[in-house]
Amino acid sequence: MENIFKDKGSYNFKKDIVVGEHGEEFIKEFMVNKGYEYISDNKNKKYDLLMSYNDKEFKYEIKTDVYVSPDYDTGNIVVEFESRGNPSGISVTEADYYVYFMPKLSEIWNIKMDKLKSLIRTNNFREVSGGDDGSNTKMYLIKRNDYRKHFKVHKL
Repeated sequence: MENIFKDKGSYNFKKDIVVGEHGEEFIKEFMVNKGYEYISDNKNKKYDLLMSYNDKEFKYEIKTDVYVSPDYDTGNIVVEFESRGNPSGISVTEADYYVYFMPKLSEIWNIKMDKLKSLIRTNNFREVSGGDDGSNTKMYLIKRNDYRKHFKVHKL
């Protein structure tokens, strides 16, 4: 498994968690403006936001990717599945939807979690590792252009 952050000294969990929380706030406001009702956020691995629409509740896993930009774009969506030797991300979430927010591209991609898990089971996505020193975070890389049709894409 290749370490994608080996030469990227810019990843820092403490700094990036703040970026992620700002992304969650942006997605919350985006959804409220689309008619959803905000119920709560969640600060553990189960999900990030709890929203409701037409009296039905939905849990969302939100990932904010500030590395991808018009000047630097690998073309991937990154989906974490393990960190520090333990299941994480998609392996443990209870979310109904996976939301991938790329603010520098002005795009939000979302997919039902069961559909994303099915895509991962039925495709041979590249697996990489990275993250903070010692985290050995493992992730799938999904080529956006190849799998766009499976996602709902919002241009901002």
